[in-house]
Amino acid sequence: MKKMNAVTGAVCLAALIGMAGCGSTSGAEKSVSAPVKKAQASDHVERFMIDWKGASVGAEVPAWVYDAVEEDYGALSSMPQLSKKKIICAESQGRNLDLLKSWVNNFDVQGSFSRSLSNFVIAQFGGEQSGAKGSAVKKEFLDEIVSSFSQTEITGLSKELDFWVKTREVDKDADSFSDTYEYFVVYAISQPDFEYQLNKALGLVKAQNEAEEEIKSRVFEKMNEAQVFAEQKEL
Repeated sequence: MKKMNAVTGAVCLAALIGMAGCGSTSGAEKSVSAPVKKAQASDHVERFMIDWKGASVGAEVPAWVYDAVEEDYGALSSMPQLSKKKIICAESQGRNLDLLKSWVNNFDVQGSFSRSLSNFVIAQFGGEQSGAKGSAVKKEFLDEIVSSFSQTEITGLSKELDFWVKTREVDKDADSFSDTYEYFVVYAISQPDFEYQLNKALGLVKAQNEAEEEIKSRVFEKMNEAQVFAEQKEL
């Protein structure tokens, strides 16, 4: 997710469990003044953050944006409103701020979360050659698990945070520049609600043997341990 160099890297449409702390200073307490000239991408290109939500009234870029850019999900999840919750973080990039806002306002968070869960299963288990006790893990069984999320309506996600920034990339050789907006939104769902709906989705998949039952258990365990499920969109 490290793409937005002007803030420090890039950021998320991601989900995580808010359990870890963030050292001596919480994400809710710290903030970073702006504008700030950030590290150069090369000797020929510079990137700057030139505008952001609330800049006209003297607001600062909140610390959670930097935490998300740096993928410091422990710090992000230490914020009081995100504590002990699963989080899906949406990030969109484009030239038109109004279009980005429209995308965020019409964002299908349930559908995106379902896709993120499916992608997570594929990434974690798709490459396995065998399951429990040496039995082959059938691709068809993993496909059933993946499709179960699209068949289950994920409810209980609420928008907790949103922010936009405008960055400028200056090409010193060409004596030109380009501007890009990035929009960040954080949704959250309580851990009990997440577990309930995860069980509901996995309940649609019928294990035919002990190996498949173990795979289902491992999927549940891995998802509860996971910090990040991500998706991005450019407009």
